[in-house]
Amino acid sequence: MVNWPNELIHSIACRRCVLFFGSGVSMNAIAKDGITRTPTWSDFLNTTAKLMGSPKKKIVQEVNSLISSKDFLTAAEVIRNDIGKDKFINQLKACFHTPDFQSADIHDLIFKLDFRIYLTPNVDNIYETAVGKFGSGAVTVKIYDDGDIADALRRHERVLIKTHGSVSKPSRIIFTRTDYAEARNKHSDFYELIDALIRTHTLLFIGCGTDDPDIRSLLENYRYRHPQGQRHFFISEEGKLSDQVKNVIQESMKIEILNYKKSKGHIALTEGLRSLVSLVEAKRREIAASQTW
Repeated sequence: MVNWPNELIHSIACRRCVLFFGSGVSMNAIAKDGITRTPTWSDFLNTTAKLMGSPKKKIVQEVNSLISSKDFLTAAEVIRNDIGKDKFINQLKACFHTPDFQSADIHDLIFKLDFRIYLTPNVDNIYETAVGKFGSGAVTVKIYDDGDIADALRRHERVLIKTHGSVSKPSRIIFTRTDYAEARNKHSDFYELIDALIRTHTLLFIGCGTDDPDIRSLLENYRYRHPQGQRHFFISEEGKLSDQVKNVIQESMKIEILNYKKSKGHIALTEGLRSLVSLVEAKRREIAASQTW
């Protein structure tokens, strides 16, 4: 079970918390075949690299080395340049869309926490499809290059912002080093908006790694620009980081890492979120009764 801090519970209850969920959430979903799960970034690149030809080719060996060293942006760009954009997009759809992934309990629990703003780098459509059963207006989906994101955030509605794009619009997905550079220059207002959310809201990260380049850059900037600012929260499996590394990450990114016990299928995370739902609902009743919003 996760030891949920009171300040986080209160922030979620008051809807002053933004949820940032990554591939670890999508991986709870299973395709209709009952076997296939969504791939990680490295899984997708390893699979797609096979389209480049023999593993003995120098370029393939270089790509495999890039993937092993977690330089995913460069690896993706080399692969896309080698096999062509059309093949790359077809592979994206084959891995993230065609399997028809079915949502899991974790998606319902996230919705029950009733965040007003969600951020995700996931390109699949699992979450928005999952919450569709609560009504067609359950969540408004925006992509990083939409021009009306700021307007959507000011309206009284739940907003899901896909920071890397969506498989339903594959030509707009941010997947390579050039994609990142272009997006940061052409859509600097979007990154300024995300920076503003980090400064004004509590962020809760679920199913993400602390090595994501976007996350690290934004949180490290926040930590040094606002040394007295409040911390954000990361959920991570117990034992993934040594205490020494954990302390460095927490200090450099101004976050608190909340651990859940290692368990098959990360069931402890799902149960932890179930407990969080109960705690947040109780806090909302308490706040409503005292009118201390």
